[in-house]
Amino acid sequence: MAKVKLIRTCVDFEIPFHDNDMVGIVWHGNYFKYFELARDQLLARLNLSVTALVKEHGLGLPVIKSYSRYRHPLTFGDQVKIYAAISEYENLLCFDFEVRDAATGKLMTEGYTKHAVYDLTNQELLFMVPDFIQARIKEVAAYDQQQDQAPEQTDQQPDPAH
Repeated sequence: MAKVKLIRTCVDFEIPFHDNDMVGIVWHGNYFKYFELARDQLLARLNLSVTALVKEHGLGLPVIKSYSRYRHPLTFGDQVKIYAAISEYENLLCFDFEVRDAATGKLMTEGYTKHAVYDLTNQELLFMVPDFIQARIKEVAAYDQQQDQAPEQTDQQPDPAH
């Protein structure tokens, strides 16, 4: 059964020279940096930046599992689109990623990161994602679903994240 992508975002990115290894392809660890760019943008859609989670809510999102499958190498100057989606959000947060060639749409890399929610004040791992985060995800997911089903309009409703 395929996971439902609840909320999506896309980041346009050009591969910088310093991300390549001596063979001339992107070093494998840099893909997680690309994932993080898209994840941060996705959290921003929820008005839940990492900074706000820490400073305003006393919460951290430590990575507890990560995975990446490298289908085709990326090199300096490649133009890519980094897609991120939330696929789980009740007991933990799961972000799914795809890195695609911007011109062809070819899937270059895919992966995911899973994050626990950690209460920084009490130094406790939470076994449920807090209600306010779940509510924001549901609200933005409903907005996205409405936009996907709506015919093309010039007077669209504003994104609830803004």
